[in-house]
Amino acid sequence: MTTAVFQSLSVLVADDSAYMRQLLASLLHALGVGEVHVASDGEQALEYYLAHEPELVITDAAMKPVDGFTFAEKLRGMDRGMLGMVPIIMVSGHTDQASIERARDIGVSEFLSKPVSAKALYQRLIAAIDRPRPFIDSPGYRGPDRRRRSLPYEGVERRNQVAFI
Repeated sequence: MTTAVFQSLSVLVADDSAYMRQLLASLLHALGVGEVHVASDGEQALEYYLAHEPELVITDAAMKPVDGFTFAEKLRGMDRGMLGMVPIIMVSGHTDQASIERARDIGVSEFLSKPVSAKALYQRLIAAIDRPRPFIDSPGYRGPDRRRRSLPYEGVERRNQVAFI
């Protein structure tokens, strides 16, 4: 896959650090992303998202006053068509298991640890855009399937057999 695929992509970057916003925007432009827009916190990002509906969101986890977790939860909670299904890449310097699981459990598509490299960002873009996991919309969870791979089930089948007509 070449970066030409990203030419028509519209990305919103939300980070309260001007340095990180500039770094991520520069990396995205270098990877061939056509439109890159920036926001300085989750509140500003949500306003921009509702007005322009970018195709992918990159958000920092720890922002003030509205952090990336809250922003991602609000995006996943939207019931306006496909809006709540936007791929979300969360960037964070906090890569402890609890932070990663929290991001996963609110429906973040990909997690990217700081310091960010062009290669790692490219890999997350490919995973989110070219190889997305199936989207799950259930009462307790809305987001990409949390399983990274499909493993065969080895236990006793407890469900009734399904008749195909």
